Amino acid sequence: MSNFLARRMNSAGASCSYNPNYGLSGFSSPSYVRNPRQGCVRVFAVNYDPEKMFKRPPETGLIARRMTHKMMEQNKEFASQMQRAKDDIRRQVLTRREARNPPDDGLELIEYMLNTDAEDMEFEVARCRPKLTPVFFKQLDSVIGAERFSAKPDQERLAELDTLRQYLEEAVEAVDKAVVKTASATDRLKKLLTSKDKKETILEMAAANEIDQALVDLLQQNIDAAKAAEQTGPAEFMEKVKVAVSKYLVTV
Repeated sequence: MSNFLARRMNSAGASCSYNPNYGLSGFSSPSYVRNPRQGCVRVFAVNYDPEKMFKRPPETGLIARRMTHKMMEQNKEFASQMQRAKDDIRRQVLTRREARNPPDDGLELIEYMLNTDAEDMEFEVARCRPKLTPVFFKQLDSVIGAERFSAKPDQERLAELDTLRQYLEEAVEAVDKAVVKTASATDRLKKLLTSKDKKETILEMAAANEIDQALVDLLQQNIDAAKAAEQTGPAEFMEKVKVAVSKYLVTV
């Protein structure tokens, strides 16, 4: 600043003003301009970047957002892979079970049960329940007695027969109780699925203590059956109903 300009500012009571918009729209360079009327120098900012050398800085958090998006996509793919694996296992189990045909003869049915995988026993008991009559259990007791009092009893086979006898007796009792609950659950599920306002129906059922594990299990069975038949729409619909119902399930 020249001496002349300094004297003018001191003698005329010069004042400086600053443009509040400085720096808001790009890179600005301050400039001094003399006001001939007031005899002062006003300082204000102007956008001065003719070479376009100064650009806006990159947005912060861009890498973090991209990483989050990538992780979400990976999680979706992982969940999809897990679901496909579960569906494959379910189809394999169904295929294995359908390939076996339980015999009608009591002695053959005993051997059939002894050769059943542990994970399929519950299913086989439910499927063969009409054949597990008191007559069948008498035949099983006869086989156990014959093995126990034979000249050279096979202790391993005897242990298997005793275990089978105890398991079948308990399993049959559990199946009979489940049938009673399922019969009631079937009516309740039919009422729920055919209702026009399902939210209201769920609230009414919860108030009447009609939501129990049997109802949820029956829903899951229908979901599995729909998926096995590749009925995606009904399966997804019943899964939503199951989620809504499970909120009011009270387990003891």
